[in-house]
Amino acid sequence: AVWWEAVAVPEDVEDEAAFRTELRELAQASLVLLTAALPALAARFPPLLTLATWGSVIGMFELNNLALAVPSPVEDYFLLVDGLPDGPDKKAAQAGSGRWLDALDRWYDTPAQGSGFYALQSCANHACEPCAATEGEPSGEVAVYALRDITAGEEVTISYIDEGEEAMGYKARQDALKDYGFTCACQRCARDLAKAAAKRLGAG
Repeated sequence: AVWWEAVAVPEDVEDEAAFRTELRELAQASLVLLTAALPALAARFPPLLTLATWGSVIGMFELNNLALAVPSPVEDYFLLVDGLPDGPDKKAAQAGSGRWLDALDRWYDTPAQGSGFYALQSCANHACEPCAATEGEPSGEVAVYALRDITAGEEVTISYIDEGEEAMGYKARQDALKDYGFTCACQRCARDLAKAAAKRLGAG
């Protein structure tokens, strides 16, 4: 399904149809800009730049992107200038970088934030008790690391939902996963369902 049809509707949205229409219009506007920026590609491969294909691409990115924070290169530049030997070159560099520092003020070392799309991380399935996790590196790369010992042949899983999920109940986790289009049936969810069933039987 295309992005604007598959995405879960936020709780504070009152008009679902208007919400989905707005997302579709955003996708259409971005496709117009992309087509204008890549006219040769649009002419050679028109099926790649249809709204349906573009909507699917946006959806894949939304579901698989990883938030990143990369250290500011500006701070590295200032440190490099400070490390230069005293002389005219250092004075010239300081004169130029001083204007940048004045303009950036206290935000000169603010990390550059964005998101990335990584093939390995995107192949990992979700579990509410994952055996692995991902972490963005200062280099812009992503690391997948083990949270516990992983046995041979065991699937490497990560969590698709935000930190703090350990305190979330079954329903809250399933609600958080709505955008991904599946009902989680991992071992933790199976245990939660079994406990709920046993509780109902006990109450009956």
